[in-house]
Amino acid sequence: MDDAVARTPEKNALLRALWRDKLHTEPEAIEASPRAIRQTYDSIWQPSERLLVELGQLPTGLLSLWAASTRGHVVLTHFSSTYRPGSQSWRKSSLESVCYLALSDLEAWSRRPALVLFHLLDHLLGSDCRESGGRLSDGEGSHSMLRDVGQRFVTIEALGYGHDELRVQTRHDYFAHTLWLHLYDPEKLNVLDPLVFKLYANTLLDEGFWLRAGRDGRAHK
Repeated sequence: MDDAVARTPEKNALLRALWRDKLHTEPEAIEASPRAIRQTYDSIWQPSERLLVELGQLPTGLLSLWAASTRGHVVLTHFSSTYRPGSQSWRKSSLESVCYLALSDLEAWSRRPALVLFHLLDHLLGSDCRESGGRLSDGEGSHSMLRDVGQRFVTIEALGYGHDELRVQTRHDYFAHTLWLHLYDPEKLNVLDPLVFKLYANTLLDEGFWLRAGRDGRAHK
């Protein structure tokens, strides 16, 4: 997606809310990272600011759904990037459903860290990141319009387009890989799987979809 994605005042406010409530950095993350990473960041706040640039590629409505949830956190760390549903220890408290992103992955922002983050979004869209809840790519949805998207995704994914090229074997991975392609290489996705390309373009990545969901009163159950 173009780096010049529109950043409206509403989107900026949501990004700051996510920065305040959902993005966390382990105190030792910078010092325990490789030397190149230590030389990149001057303060503990800079990694989360870097992540906000990428989050700004997402639609305002999706960011709003995430900001309204009490679950779905990101912890910037020196350990390997991974997504862990359920309660996770954080200092003297806990966070529910956490995407851990290694600073070394964050700095390059290649497909790897994005895929981990998109597993969190898959879970958020499917069941508000509830530990026992399903994901959008399982055909679930945190409200009825998203359930419809999830069920359509399951039908499309079962056709098998793009699986060999992307080297994926699960619906969860297919969702993450194809969402990444739509944001960063849409032409390739349109060739690999034009059906899922159109699905994302008309729903998850369409501001109009989120406006309709909000008007129907089903966006934040």
